[in-house]
Amino acid sequence: MSIFYLELKRVLKTRSTWILLIAAILLSGALAYFPISFVNYSYVNENGNSVTVSGIKAVQLMKKITVQGDITPDKIKKAVENYQEVAKKYGSIYKDNIPQDVLNKKILPFQHIIRSLESVYADPQTKAPADLSKISSGEAAKNFYEKYTWQIKNRVIQPSAHKQALALYEKVDKPFKFTYGVGSSDASAYLIILIFMLVFLCTFITAPIFSAEYQTGADNILRCTKYGRTKLAVSKIISAVLICGISFAVCIFIFLFIENSVFGWDSLKTSIQSVETICLPAINVGQFEMITAAAGLFTLLATVGFTLFLSANCRNTVNSMILAIVFCLLPLIISSISGSNVMNWLRMILPSGGVGLGNSFGISLVELKFLSLGAHSFWSPYVMIIASAAAVPLFLILTIVFYCRHEAA
Repeated sequence: MSIFYLELKRVLKTRSTWILLIAAILLSGALAYFPISFVNYSYVNENGNSVTVSGIKAVQLMKKITVQGDITPDKIKKAVENYQEVAKKYGSIYKDNIPQDVLNKKILPFQHIIRSLESVYADPQTKAPADLSKISSGEAAKNFYEKYTWQIKNRVIQPSAHKQALALYEKVDKPFKFTYGVGSSDASAYLIILIFMLVFLCTFITAPIFSAEYQTGADNILRCTKYGRTKLAVSKIISAVLICGISFAVCIFIFLFIENSVFGWDSLKTSIQSVETICLPAINVGQFEMITAAAGLFTLLATVGFTLFLSANCRNTVNSMILAIVFCLLPLIISSISGSNVMNWLRMILPSGGVGLGNSFGISLVELKFLSLGAHSFWSPYVMIIASAAAVPLFLILTIVFYCRHEAA
């Protein structure tokens, strides 16, 4: 216990560690602020002047005007009728010449339903939003949920994945539920960015854990002590995992607490299908947050384990730092180069495969991406989480083994 305590104290007293941990906390607050600040609401006041508010006030006003609750046929029918009425008069609901009071009364209250309809009636190949002017309001109200299933069947390309995709979607409660709040904002995108940045910062913290002592020669002394082998390696690993894991949990808590408090905790019950395009899991927005955060923690631990493995095999901090950064960013690089099945497999099984900007677990959770292996298909979030769960013990054990071998050399 004393060795572990001393190692934990040593890492925490390092100046770079404190700077990175403070940066992580500040980053959590800053990223929580952006989705709130981006919410805008415009209206015409009693004097006939146009007024635009943003932030918390805009969130409160949007909650008041938005049609909430179950997405029923009546609401769908009304949304299409409003869409067609405005489009007929002004050419499109996206034109700048539409009076603000018309938008606030006819379009904004049904905006989430309109977006869902545009996805449900979109071309499955191009995924371009459908023009609802050409669709009967009665047909849309009657066939919305059937068309949703039709989209899944036509967007999932691999025949072996059809059954899995439909089985996942069949568990979704219908009608979809909607409450204006977190799911209506960019909070999920910023949660994904935060997880990526936290993993990146923790890479800097763990990269020098072993290599710094190789470089200074301190390891030559430590390995001659009674507990300078396996016990010291385990203490170093546990301290690094604890520091990174607790820091991650604190930062994610700060972010989610701010977002959910401002947008409303009641909005966490919103069906993920009512705020995203065509997706499969039977979860609500609150569950999406928890699952994404948990997957992020698994990815963090896998990346930390791999970084410790690199550190135990590098003789100086520069090499361990460079290699750790390269492997941390490698999934992001691969996704920008190719989206082929082989490259997706490679990207997702890497220790940091669950984090990124456009290629993370959170994004895959609301996509229809399946990976093929022979005649079988695997849903991409499953691949990521299993790979991360396997990587954690694998690389932590390898770190101990290679550290002990280094001592014997």
